[in-house]
Amino acid sequence: MIETHTFSLDPSATTEHLSTPLFSMKGASAGPRLVVTCPDALARQMAERFWDLPSLGRMRGSLVVRANTQDPVYDLPDQVLALPEMDETSAYYRILGQMADLGMISGRGVPMQRVA
Repeated sequence: MIETHTFSLDPSATTEHLSTPLFSMKGASAGPRLVVTCPDALARQMAERFWDLPSLGRMRGSLVVRANTQDPVYDLPDQVLALPEMDETSAYYRILGQMADLGMISGRGVPMQRVA
């Protein structure tokens, strides 16, 4: 006889250890998985900017943006880019530059001199 287990959800249980990244997108074809970690406010800004980038769906691989405080248990990265506190534009181009270096995007429109 086959025995099946049933699981029940306890609504009083804490779920603080579980967290969803602020941004996660899988591209049109296979490639590396880049996980970007940064302070919470900057992570929110980056998530908004990448949601507004229509060509991102054509990238190779996948991009995840999450806050430093989120649990990295589900990241499974090929590459991690840890950003310190910095201005939004510099962070945006640093992420695009890393994506270009990994071959995720073609690099057109990404400045050759990226902010370090």
